[in-house]
Amino acid sequence: MLFKKVISTLAFIILSGQVCADNWRPNQVGAFLSSKIARSMTDIENSAYFAEYSYNRNPDSFALGAIALEALIANGQITEALPIGLKISRDMPEITLAQYLSLLDHLNSNAHEKVLETLLKVSPNGIDNFILPILQTWAAAATNKELGGIKIMRDQASRGVLEPLYDYHIALIYEFKGDTENALSFYKNIINRSNNANAHVYSRAAIFFANNNYTELYNETLIKLEKIDPYSNELFILKNNNSYSRKNNISNIKEGISEVFLNSAEILFNEGLDRQALIYAQISSYLAPNSDSSYYLLGRIFKSINNNDRALKYFKKVNEYSFVAHDANITYAETIYELEGLDSSTQFLNNIRQSFPNNINYLRTMAELFYKAEDFKKSIEYYDLIFQKIEKIEFKHWPLFYSSGIALERGKNWERAEKQFLTALQFVPNNPQVLNYLGYSWIDKGININEALEMIVNAAEQRPDDGYIIDSLGWAYYQIGNYEDAVINLEKAVELVSDSVIIDHLGDALFFNGRKIEAVFQWKRALEFNASEELKNIINNKINGDTLPKPGVNAVSKPI
Repeated sequence: MLFKKVISTLAFIILSGQVCADNWRPNQVGAFLSSKIARSMTDIENSAYFAEYSYNRNPDSFALGAIALEALIANGQITEALPIGLKISRDMPEITLAQYLSLLDHLNSNAHEKVLETLLKVSPNGIDNFILPILQTWAAAATNKELGGIKIMRDQASRGVLEPLYDYHIALIYEFKGDTENALSFYKNIINRSNNANAHVYSRAAIFFANNNYTELYNETLIKLEKIDPYSNELFILKNNNSYSRKNNISNIKEGISEVFLNSAEILFNEGLDRQALIYAQISSYLAPNSDSSYYLLGRIFKSINNNDRALKYFKKVNEYSFVAHDANITYAETIYELEGLDSSTQFLNNIRQSFPNNINYLRTMAELFYKAEDFKKSIEYYDLIFQKIEKIEFKHWPLFYSSGIALERGKNWERAEKQFLTALQFVPNNPQVLNYLGYSWIDKGININEALEMIVNAAEQRPDDGYIIDSLGWAYYQIGNYEDAVINLEKAVELVSDSVIIDHLGDALFFNGRKIEAVFQWKRALEFNASEELKNIINNKINGDTLPKPGVNAVSKPI
């Protein structure tokens, strides 16, 4: 943060000489610095503006061109990026992103031979190594040369590399070419062989089966999707609305290539690579400008980089009859919560859920938002409404027991909370999160100590790098008076995650080990990590010597 302030001040000094002029424009050095600063702060709009300005003042600089190209695409200004990309693609063919811009230009001109020619020249790196064969095969499909590419994709899939993605696009390509028999074979592969394809892919397969009257396969797809993602909004739509589009999935090469970039963006986003995901999602949206899936993903990416206003604009673009409409509604409400607070977000959700009373995801989101706002009583009310709608309790409902148990525990209703956790454990007896929460709660209350410690040890063995679970293990040892093991595990927990409560726990354990100077140091550190006002008061009292840490509830030892 200090570094950003210093750089921002430097940029201000460079630019300030012209700030008062009516016709002020950034100078070249200032624009370049401003672009870098905006990029480092994920300020997508200003990054694009200043990068383009810098490049236009020095169009012979390939370095500035590459920066401008990336910044403009991330901001969705692909029309402005095209001439820059075309120039770079001619002079520096090794820059993959520039070649992709050349690809877009050829697609706009329906120059399909040149599309394939361009893709065959790309020198891939990163995710491009995996998606390039798919892009090339889509390009080849425009000129009936796709079979060689499909063979390459099948070989890749047989090695287990992105298997569902390759099978999915082979199915789409065969469907696009009107080869229903081969498309059927690969859609079946997705459903029968893959447990990690997402709901988007399953929905596409289901539509294909519905279009071609494969009723049994359609039903099998829904059953498999329910096992993998029981709360999928796509599943709700497929089960409850037969009026959704049954058209052919892909109608032209542009849409096929758009789907490749969309899938790639989703993979990158799930890996936390927001900026690269944004670039690929913008390319996908450019190629298929009415794609609701692209709008929804772009909204999620902008939300993840805290550009909530921009995120809302994308969520609003999603068609109300789209397969991602419910997902977009829910994420829109969560974004409104961040911007305007609880009332606006829950009012929006209440209005929407009246039209979809059987979709429990709206109730679930409201329960989660009230929990986030620490209105645990209201959160519990919405969880109770969900349970009233469930006719038969099944395995898929265990997360609801777990999350409602947490709300009940936070709302000081331990008796009901404990029952919810125990019910969840009946379905998932070795789930580390449930074991940890219930075990920690028991130990904190001084009950079922031996069983609770076993549960937390089990959870820690499954998740040795989860700082919160390791904190529970350390705190369990603390509560039974084994302060030495408490320190060992709490020190590890602090290394894994910086959290005021965990650091406070470490301070208490150090205190009972006779390491009081170190304890005070850790308590002071805990104050630096967003401690609540209540915790701040407790810690300050310990630092000042006004109170002593409480010994473990089942400990017999006293401070050393």
